[in-house]
Amino acid sequence: MDNAPLYLRIASDLEAEIASGALKAGEKIQSERVLSERMGVSRMTARQALRHLISKGLVETRTGHGTFVGSRQIEQRLETLSGFTEEMARQGRLVSSVIVTSGTRQPDEDTARALSLPASGRVHSLARVRFVDGAPVALETTDVAASRTPGLLDLADFQTTSLYATLTSQFGIVPTRAEQSLMAGLADASIARTLHMDAGAAVLNLTRLTRDQDGNAFEYVRSTYRGDFFVMKVNLSLGGEPQA
Repeated sequence: MDNAPLYLRIASDLEAEIASGALKAGEKIQSERVLSERMGVSRMTARQALRHLISKGLVETRTGHGTFVGSRQIEQRLETLSGFTEEMARQGRLVSSVIVTSGTRQPDEDTARALSLPASGRVHSLARVRFVDGAPVALETTDVAASRTPGLLDLADFQTTSLYATLTSQFGIVPTRAEQSLMAGLADASIARTLHMDAGAAVLNLTRLTRDQDGNAFEYVRSTYRGDFFVMKVNLSLGGEPQA
């Protein structure tokens, strides 16, 4: 950021404070005047920095009250197939992951059925806690058919690397379509600890079966999202002839 405009450097500093939790959701941000004095810049530069954060959805203006750290809600489009890393990058979010478990194993019954695996089939299983703007927002378990992706887990550090990008570049597997279901639920004690939320708080449980360019299923995903962070959106159109 050394060569970036001054307002972007100020916005980056404020964004880092939000990501670290130093500025919490709902907390009021200093006014343009106070920010300009604190940073030694003009009020116009401070205003540009705040507008940049508003455009990214990180802060919000409340008329007559000032500027506040946003609720940090994340928009998840349901009609477009994309990996978590790609989707968050598209929204300008800071995304990272922590690997909980990683290994090649025999699939459980649900995974074997979804991927049509034989009794001797194996999957590469990867469980990750997903962080967005520094906050843990989802626990995601991904199972990929091992017969099609030998050595997958050794090819990249999936704390920082996109799984989909690796599948495409290394194995020619292009995620093309998926069947996805979403169900409301409540966080149990384990999920609550992992995602830093209260036990019994609302979560969204997602399952996805992903197919490649040839229609073959290669991935089965089960995820739990924090209900207070995500907004699921989909575009709808009227099917068939409209009825009077």
